[in-house]
Amino acid sequence: MKKVLLGLLALSAALMAESAGVTEVNGENQIDITTKAFIVDSGLIITETPDGGAIQSVELDHGTIIKGTQTSPSITKDIYIRKSNTTTSIPGGAILNVTLKSPHNDLASGDGMNRSKIPHTLTASIDRSSATAQNNSNQNLILAGNAQDSTLKTNYYIVNDGGVNSIKVTLNSTIAANDLSNDKVLNEGTHSNTSTLSVKYSKIPTIPGETVKK
Repeated sequence: MKKVLLGLLALSAALMAESAGVTEVNGENQIDITTKAFIVDSGLIITETPDGGAIQSVELDHGTIIKGTQTSPSITKDIYIRKSNTTTSIPGGAILNVTLKSPHNDLASGDGMNRSKIPHTLTASIDRSSATAQNNSNQNLILAGNAQDSTLKTNYYIVNDGGVNSIKVTLNSTIAANDLSNDKVLNEGTHSNTSTLSVKYSKIPTIPGETVKK
């Protein structure tokens, strides 16, 4: 009888331990593994220096602006287009398709009824000493503030004879002073917008001794 009682007690203890979720001594541990890759489709990359590595974003920061200012705030930054292989240049005669686009041309803050917007003009100027706009068209790509149809600009640029190691692109954001006047309803705090600059080959000339992969 005593043995039966002891067996029942042992079984009861085992069932209670299982229902309480007791972890086995050899229980496994686990981690999440994130794998990433940044792809360019043409062998061209955008960098912050003429010989730098590829970047995925760049920031134009106007800093703190006092509402009612009488001047038009402006911020400029140079970036560069070059081949991912630093031992070869972008061949002369190559045609590059450069595109600047944005969902809108406003620096925005807040949502819904609390949303405030500041129009700004974003310009990407391609250095003429390295590449010239095809058919002598506009050298600059401009997304103009207060222009509803100015959210996508694209152009073709012919790389100068002899080729270049890199092509400078000067980015500029300008806010008109009248869009910061005291009669404008603007939230206090950060206003921002994200635009996209992209570049790819439109035409690659044949270079003796070199195979160019698109």
